Amino acid sequence: KQWYQRRVRGNKSGQVCLMWGLYETYYQKLPASVCNPTHRTILASCLTGVSEAMLGTPFERGQSLLLTPAFHGKIKNTFDLRHHLTSISMWYRGLSLILIRNCTTNSLFFLLRSPLRDLLPPGSSRQTCFLNDFICGAMLGGLNSSLIYPVNVVKSYQQKQMTRQNQSLIASCKAVLVERNYKIRSIYYGVQLNFTRALITWGIINATYEFCMSVLQPREKSEEYVR
Repeated sequence: KQWYQRRVRGNKSGQVCLMWGLYETYYQKLPASVCNPTHRTILASCLTGVSEAMLGTPFERGQSLLLTPAFHGKIKNTFDLRHHLTSISMWYRGLSLILIRNCTTNSLFFLLRSPLRDLLPPGSSRQTCFLNDFICGAMLGGLNSSLIYPVNVVKSYQQKQMTRQNQSLIASCKAVLVERNYKIRSIYYGVQLNFTRALITWGIINATYEFCMSVLQPREKSEEYVR
């Protein structure tokens, strides 16, 4: 029972999928007469990334602490976190790196999604369209996860610290390099599993989103916001 409880620690801080709805909302609100489609996409992606970071950082912070073995005997559960994280700055530790991660990955995803899909053979049935969307999402998810992996490593290091004093970004990067013997290769430990997870996750997310959009409204309308 104790083993199982430790394996599922952190799962209570569920994450809300905001990217799709927020992106389309921001994209529609931005005036087309001021921004060209590329700039509009980047700006909408960054605004989405900022919104995700402001809402999701406390959950990521709590999850990181709950999954850290050193705190298994100190932090009982999600609700016990409030006794250990006693200030806003402690809840939002790692925010700068999360902003970098979110804005970068969102921009790349929405900029490259339609061009990459256009390179694939056109789907003649719902099944082939679903497969194309899965491949497109999987490739972009794998690319983003590998590209941003070092940022996530430093972010995880920052969020696992319980001290009240917030360590600077440069100091955190140096600490990670020292911890990993100044070997760049060691920073990428675990990237293969992360890449595989991203392939499956983003493939399913993208294909499911496009399938739902094709049912709820014409595909041309859904593509209007991501081109």
